[in-house]
Amino acid sequence: MSVVRYKHGEFPPITEERKAELKALETREIDFSDIPPMDDALWANAISNPWREISEMEKRGAFRDLFGVVKNLSLEDMDKAIEEGCLASGMAGMEEK
Repeated sequence: MSVVRYKHGEFPPITEERKAELKALETREIDFSDIPPMDDALWANAISNPWREISEMEKRGAFRDLFGVVKNLSLEDMDKAIEEGCLASGMAGMEEK
């Protein structure tokens, strides 16, 4: 399969032949038979949204102290703190606030 690249505004015009192909797709049925059903077995392996948990922690102010410290660090300070494990250990207890 070859790759075709266009820049914005450089798309070729749609030919009448392509318009006919697209029009034919409007009436074609979609085959859903290869999609498994959404039953209890599917949802048994589902995981909750991790961003919701992070958002809840943020609402409680769990990250406020960390961000206050980090915003005043230089990149060198941050690299050193990460190497020494300071940022990781500081984040570990944040969920308790």
